Amino acid sequence: MILDITRHKFYEGLLVLFLLASLGVVCNFVMVDEAIANATITSAPLQPALRDFTMAHPVSAAIISLVLIMATSLRLTRTTIIHSLFQVGSLVTMSLSAVIILGVGLHGNLLSNLIVAYLAAEAINRICYCIPPSPRLHYLFTAFMALGAMPLFDSSMLAPALLAPIVIILSRKKPREVVVAIIGLLVPAFIYSYVSWCQGAPFVSGITTIWKGMLTPSALADGNYLSLPRLIMLGTAAFIQICTSLIYHNDRLSISLVSREIWKMLQILVLIFGACFAVLPSTTPASFLIIGLCISIMAPLLFNKITGGGSMIAFYLLLGIALWAM
Repeated sequence: MILDITRHKFYEGLLVLFLLASLGVVCNFVMVDEAIANATITSAPLQPALRDFTMAHPVSAAIISLVLIMATSLRLTRTTIIHSLFQVGSLVTMSLSAVIILGVGLHGNLLSNLIVAYLAAEAINRICYCIPPSPRLHYLFTAFMALGAMPLFDSSMLAPALLAPIVIILSRKKPREVVVAIIGLLVPAFIYSYVSWCQGAPFVSGITTIWKGMLTPSALADGNYLSLPRLIMLGTAAFIQICTSLIYHNDRLSISLVSREIWKMLQILVLIFGACFAVLPSTTPASFLIIGLCISIMAPLLFNKITGGGSMIAFYLLLGIALWAM
């Protein structure tokens, strides 16, 4: 049945995803407020260009946003299925991640938020292939390259990027893997700095811009973003994560060792992102969006455990909150 997300076939999940993504993009580009868009801008190098592109070409930006939402949700769903994160295959993440994007990410510079979300989905998907016993260096390199590109679009992402090498070292990776990860992390910033240098700017101008942007308040708490509906949405997502973690603690032995390592990594990511964004003055909607997407990967465990029509009621209640928060 198409209304029950826990029993979706692929074409049903894809249809729901397309409808949710279209709804979010249309509402955002019809009701976009330039003052609010500017209020949540941080001084990331590529954010002003994306904002100007959105204002100059709204139709093209809307189409790109639609594609990014669908690509992000499909990438996260593929991660859950390929790596067997649950006892049974589930497409809940396909619809759930779209709802999270509707309720958390459709604010301010939409195109920048969605690019950061897609890069995060790519990084998570690729780093899952690096879990022992057979880590693959090319996946590790591209995962950290995606992570290193995120601060170019949102300066608040610099803190997680700086913590990533420490996490890699503490996870007892081999020196070769640590070197590959750090090189991948630095490649996007080096490319941007080199292009800026060729245009006459100082070579380190991009790096200093990101660093200053990370320490600059983003006016997030001005009431435009942290409204009552969105606070309820964020609190609901946190409640879902707590319930999911408790269920996983009881059922963790029912999945493979590699899947358990991926679960451990996802939970650590939620804690790291949450800690970074709690103390940073430059926290933006993209910051909450990344945490929400990590939660949407794990949340199907909770929805699959709810019997009867409870999962359907829970999903549409969450959808209603997300639409209210928009």
